[in-house]
Amino acid sequence: MNPIRPNDPTTSTAVHRLKDGSLAREDAAVIIEEPLEIIVDDISYATTMRTPGDDLALAAGFCLAEGLVDRAEDLGSIQACDLEDANQVTVIRADEHTPPETRRRAPVTSSCGLCGRDMIDDLLQCLPRIESEARISTADLLGLGRRLQEAQTLFRPTGGTHAAALFDANLELLSVAEDVGRHNALDKAVGRLLLDRRLSEARVAVLSGRCSFEMVQKVARAGIPIVASVSAPTALAVDVAQRIGITLVGFLRRETMTIYAGEGRIADLQ
Repeated sequence: MNPIRPNDPTTSTAVHRLKDGSLAREDAAVIIEEPLEIIVDDISYATTMRTPGDDLALAAGFCLAEGLVDRAEDLGSIQACDLEDANQVTVIRADEHTPPETRRRAPVTSSCGLCGRDMIDDLLQCLPRIESEARISTADLLGLGRRLQEAQTLFRPTGGTHAAALFDANLELLSVAEDVGRHNALDKAVGRLLLDRRLSEARVAVLSGRCSFEMVQKVARAGIPIVASVSAPTALAVDVAQRIGITLVGFLRRETMTIYAGEGRIADLQ
């Protein structure tokens, strides 16, 4: 494998690839996975495995999803360590806050999401009820799914990333992010808008992977009323979406989709 340069999202490695019945040696692009430590108010809060790039947005979106901040103004400062290979982002919150708990200090994998929660019901009490007049047609949803695929510049050479894209009421692309972890990709997309003070414009989130409870939680914390995924939701994700008023669409494929919750926002059903 070639040396990994700081902040590069991909590298290359020598492989043997079977094509046309024979093996050939060639170079293959692979996605990079490295740890990122998120420090909040001088406490090491979490370490997540991620693809380098957009680390500040990732940390901002993560803090919003965790309930450590509620708006951009709560982020007093956010900065990455200047040391090469430090892989740290430090967040200092602006006002008086309850000190963050340290139970998430252990590293988490890129696929496990918000691990270590003791009670799901406690989380539900912290999620807002999503009240929105947003509407979208199935044709437009299919179009957004195609636009997400077109935006996946890292997936095409590596096949190793998830992606999340956020769109406004006019279906204009607001932000898009790719990462080895589907949770990180959504945190990056949300965090970018949070840092840019534009999160309130987001109406639709389109995701590349499975839509679990954690993904619905992140969308809810961001105040986004519609979420569509190319893969399946979990039963808990459907239950939570129904309870807090999120429109949840799964199996968003080339010409098909399944609407699991919040069908009132689907224009075709009016």
